[in-house]
Amino acid sequence: MQATSLTLLDRLRQPNPTEAWNQFAQLYTPLLIVWAKGLGLQDADAADLAQDVLLKVMRVLPTYQRKPGEMFRGWLFAVARNEAADFRRRRATRPLPGPDGLSGAAENAPEVSDADYRAHLVHRALELIRPDFGAETWAAFAGLMLENRPAAEVAAATGLTPNAVYLARHRVLTRLREELGDVLS
Repeated sequence: MQATSLTLLDRLRQPNPTEAWNQFAQLYTPLLIVWAKGLGLQDADAADLAQDVLLKVMRVLPTYQRKPGEMFRGWLFAVARNEAADFRRRRATRPLPGPDGLSGAAENAPEVSDADYRAHLVHRALELIRPDFGAETWAAFAGLMLENRPAAEVAAATGLTPNAVYLARHRVLTRLREELGDVLS
């Protein structure tokens, strides 16, 4: 569990934020790769772009100030889109023309919806925190929250009391909130 209640973005701005950057990279690299592919890059180039974006974020995050109405996701996507354009210029590659013959893939890339963004981050964070819990706790949480089964049914299947099932859910959700901090906004 985290030793501090600071959010992930705040921890990235602290002195010696190595652990926070590792957590950020584990959480966001898969999403950055999905975005890069949506921007028209192939697998290897998408992985390279994800690294470029992480390096850029590392440089500019200390001065990043969220504007009213702005979401971190939008800012991060803009960084990824700009880095993709720079990536293409550096690699001397050009996107294929779009159906209208005028626009390239970077301009037409669909933005990830709020629901998809949140689902991706929650799914990835659950993968990352899974080893923090025993099999019984995880089975209770998964049965109740991921499989949407009633607590009494989950309790019978796991050998726990319904109260223990709810406590397991609470422990996992608390850890999930610590893992994600304010990155969902």
